[in-house]
Amino acid sequence: MINRKNEGLKSRFWEHFHHLLDISQFGNEKIVERLDSYSSIDDFFEKNFLLANIPEKYFKLGLEEFRNMIQTMEKNIAELEKIEKYLQTLDKAKKNGIGLYISGPHGVGKTGLAIVILKTAIMSYYPSFFSRSTEIIEFARSGWKNDDKKSYWSYVVNNSDFFVIDDIGRLFSQLNEAERIHIDEIFTKRDDSNLCTIITANHTLEINKDLYGEALYSNFRERLIEVKLLGEDYRNVIGDSLLDKLT
Repeated sequence: MINRKNEGLKSRFWEHFHHLLDISQFGNEKIVERLDSYSSIDDFFEKNFLLANIPEKYFKLGLEEFRNMIQTMEKNIAELEKIEKYLQTLDKAKKNGIGLYISGPHGVGKTGLAIVILKTAIMSYYPSFFSRSTEIIEFARSGWKNDDKKSYWSYVVNNSDFFVIDDIGRLFSQLNEAERIHIDEIFTKRDDSNLCTIITANHTLEINKDLYGEALYSNFRERLIEVKLLGEDYRNVIGDSLLDKLT
């Protein structure tokens, strides 16, 4: 028997894939450059990782690598279990518009974990997108004046079932009131469409309450599961072992 749900997901995903191929050349030159340099890629999902703005260094990264390389992860067993449950229930998360707020100090794997979730969503045929706060700031300050970039951003915001905003604290601390309007619109549109937003932040949601404002803070409490990571910068551990890779 044909699984019509899966067939519908795949059909919608293919439409999304081809549409992003068409509009990325107008809205995101960096993605086009990366696609050109990876023109020989045969892996369909890796092409989608590129279109979703995921950095290449995360292409092979999986949840297991975090267990193996982050020494402080023992402190985060319960938090990692939240990530695992989320990955196991992506369909329900999508249906209910439930996202994540992953907080913790620099270097504990927030961005990597968010991207692991995003890659899993893509491989489950859910349109998804990764954006650093600096990219959203650039759009808020100039991109919205360009019709092509505005259309591109509008598409990824309104059509990505899973959308990662990395380092949200920087986003809110660097924008003025006029620029903030474009950011609030992102969350409003995604909330209205019941889409899943995944946020990474250096500080817990409660601490950032004043930064976000009452309305957005309340929305995050309603929509996002908070994952609080602890520990020290695991990049120190990786840095100490770099020489081993050359021997």
